[in-house]
Amino acid sequence: MNKRSQAVMDALRRVVQAARQSSAQCERLSGLTAAQLLILKSIQVHPGLSINDLAAVTLTHQASVSEVVGRLESRGLLVRTRSQEDARRRELQLTDSGLNALKLPVETVQETLIKAMDRLPPELLEHLADGLERLIQEAGLSHEPPAMLFEDGKAP
Repeated sequence: MNKRSQAVMDALRRVVQAARQSSAQCERLSGLTAAQLLILKSIQVHPGLSINDLAAVTLTHQASVSEVVGRLESRGLLVRTRSQEDARRRELQLTDSGLNALKLPVETVQETLIKAMDRLPPELLEHLADGLERLIQEAGLSHEPPAMLFEDGKAP
């Protein structure tokens, strides 16, 4: 293995390890997965988001966000309401229980990574995205849906 391949594998290991640790910490402290906390925090900062808006804010696919929102809704942590401006639009709002779940100051690895990507120069971020997309294609993983990190569908 050459040094560049080693550096890529080490970087991937660090991201996966940080994601695993972040998810475990979130579940231990709040009873929610890191993905669920990310969704709740995003709605807290931007009340009234639609599922599509939330997917854009969290840099996640709409289908993955929709699944997590459904689990949070079934636990009574958020509600979907009709928009006053457009009756076809459903907006997401936190319930009191959802707000209470956010009282602990826990930052998810997703938040950390999104902030880090925002600090990267645009051309470096473009090269990183291109390289990772190519790596996924070469590894034969393009068919895998990009679900939220460590969100397996089980409620803690």
